[in-house]
Amino acid sequence: MDFLHRHKKYLIIGLAAFSFMAMAYSARDNYRPGPVERGFGFVITHTQGFFMAIGDWVAGRIDFFVNMGELHTENTRLREQVLMYQIENARLLHLEEQIAELSELLDIYNRYADYPVLGATIISQDPSNWFDTFKIDRGLNSGLARDMAVLAPGGLGGRIFKVGYNYAVVHTLVEDNSSVSAQSRRSGDWGMVRGDITLSSHGLLRMEFIDETADIVVGDEVVTSATSSIFPPGIHIGYVEEITQLASGMRSALVRPSVDFTRPSRVLVITELFTHEFVSAQE
Repeated sequence: MDFLHRHKKYLIIGLAAFSFMAMAYSARDNYRPGPVERGFGFVITHTQGFFMAIGDWVAGRIDFFVNMGELHTENTRLREQVLMYQIENARLLHLEEQIAELSELLDIYNRYADYPVLGATIISQDPSNWFDTFKIDRGLNSGLARDMAVLAPGGLGGRIFKVGYNYAVVHTLVEDNSSVSAQSRRSGDWGMVRGDITLSSHGLLRMEFIDETADIVVGDEVVTSATSSIFPPGIHIGYVEEITQLASGMRSALVRPSVDFTRPSRVLVITELFTHEFVSAQE
């Protein structure tokens, strides 16, 4: 076995040469093989089959690797194409969201067309999911001032708390210290809507100081009151979700604001300051 292993290359070459000579000999005219030649022919035939099988296998391996290379190239191309489709899809989704937000802002603009407004873009915000504050790209250079009301898609967003030359910081309705005099649009009964740190994570506001005789029920629309010292009257805030009777005889309510404070990227600022005296003078 060691001898065969050491000399297998020469044996293969010898068998190949022997096969060639036998084929040449058998190709003579009027050739009639004898018993010995027929035996050799049997061996040669199977030897030829063996080498042909090897050749077919090698050719098959070459085709396999060539095809694998082509498949790899095609797979890379398809992956790049899928990535481009994903990028384009994300761009279209973002564009769709922007169009929807602008459409909602246009609705707010049309709803409160009596008030002068200025559009602004949010340039930074509180890192929490329900951010209490955000910064916009308008400031003193655009005529903004502290306590101007800010509208967002859905309704009232908050008020300007601090103003720089080319920026302003806005406190939203869910900010813990925020408060706004509000009323039921249906009945006109009054309450005070406040931000509550324990409710902000659920996207809710608390309405306090509701008189026990007040006609406020679940589902009522809540808007800013004419008695507000900052906000113009009649601005939509949200809807009453729950009412609680307190031991003092007063009641409180949970209000879900219509503004999704996790989402807006653009707002409208009402560029006019409102005070209780101003509102009363308009009545």
